[in-house]
Amino acid sequence: MLKTIPLILLYILLSTCSSLPETNFSIAEYVSPIHPIAQLLPADRTLTDLSSVRKKNKVSGILIHHTKGLSTEEYITKSAHSGWLVHYIVDKKGKIYGLEEPGNFLLRAAPKTDQNMIHISWEGDKEELLKRPIQKKALLYSIAKTAKEFGIPVSNFDVGSRSGIFTHSQAKKKFGGFLNGSDCGNENVLKSLLEELRGSYFSEMEWKDRYGEWVLRKEKPFVGQNGEVKDPSYDKGRGVTSTPIAELETIEKTPEGLLIEEKRLRYNYRGAISADCVVLHFTAINDYDGTLKVLEKRNLAATFLADKDGKIYQLLDSPLHMAAAATGTNRNCFQIEIVGKDTEMLLANHAQTTAVSKLVQELCKKYEIPLNNQKIESLKGIFSHTQAKKKWGGSIFLDALDFDPGEPYMKRVIELLGGTYYAEKDWYDRTGEEWILLFTDFQP
Repeated sequence: MLKTIPLILLYILLSTCSSLPETNFSIAEYVSPIHPIAQLLPADRTLTDLSSVRKKNKVSGILIHHTKGLSTEEYITKSAHSGWLVHYIVDKKGKIYGLEEPGNFLLRAAPKTDQNMIHISWEGDKEELLKRPIQKKALLYSIAKTAKEFGIPVSNFDVGSRSGIFTHSQAKKKFGGFLNGSDCGNENVLKSLLEELRGSYFSEMEWKDRYGEWVLRKEKPFVGQNGEVKDPSYDKGRGVTSTPIAELETIEKTPEGLLIEEKRLRYNYRGAISADCVVLHFTAINDYDGTLKVLEKRNLAATFLADKDGKIYQLLDSPLHMAAAATGTNRNCFQIEIVGKDTEMLLANHAQTTAVSKLVQELCKKYEIPLNNQKIESLKGIFSHTQAKKKWGGSIFLDALDFDPGEPYMKRVIELLGGTYYAEKDWYDRTGEEWILLFTDFQP
């Protein structure tokens, strides 16, 4: 059983001016015992079940979570039953539950950060904490005490260093490893807390290297030498290079066997693919020409685009040119976009689905690609963009309900080819943590 920190020890700790970061409220006037978080655990879970040993010198940051409307008891129970836990939680009345020696406990709450983080959660949703002064003061105390104990910078600038004070949302965008992309910790709450602690708060576009290596990345605009935004420029495609000869039977071509010029894409050459797999997407745009415009504006590309009438066009000069479409697969896969607003629209279009299936069949036969979607890590098979997103991220538009082009559609195409379709629960190692989107019932 964890011991409550004696009140006299707190007074001694708080009496030294240098013991905690200077704040806009008198931290020395705020004294609250830390109640054992173990008393909130369900009867069938223990702290030993949910933690492992770590060295204090590994701690370099704080990650802020919130319960999203669940009560403190519900939140801890759901967390524990899913194998997660936080180091501290502050309820609506300002009561703090936590661990006496948090630095010694490695808890699972946000994969790829857990080794370095103290996880602190508050009870409530959205920005409710800002309306509850007692709870806010207790949370400030928990953060200030932890920051001083471990020498943690009072700043959210560089989550990549895992050194500072961040929301779980910021960590999700950088590292992945989450159940869904919804708000967790709340940026406005963190802004208020860091300002109160006289630290430095940075908005999202001020975060270090925000256009760089993030799981949920911001797409960098075309810029000139001085950083000014400019119109895109291209070195391949429609109106830039000569119209190529069509190499595949299932795509549209002129009587002379050339690609259809007006249906081609302007793009930038990124190298060649190894032709090991196929990734299917839907456009979420109900228009072929509109899709081309969006791809060109965002400097993205697909290898093929299937129109609503069942005609399929090759967008790139060669089917072996790399398309920028699905992180983790671009160097290995053909990328097929399918015009349609949603999965239902695709499933209802039999002519288009038949044409897509014929193209996939031709590619798989020619390049000896397996007719299944079991193991996307192998980069051998036929996969949805959703499966690639859940494995490697790469899209700012990503949450647990994001199905592109829809698993029912994937099932139909793969089974039309006589292949084997695997539902998500049967994907290789789907319950492991090497996925951007986790397969779990709950996460703090």
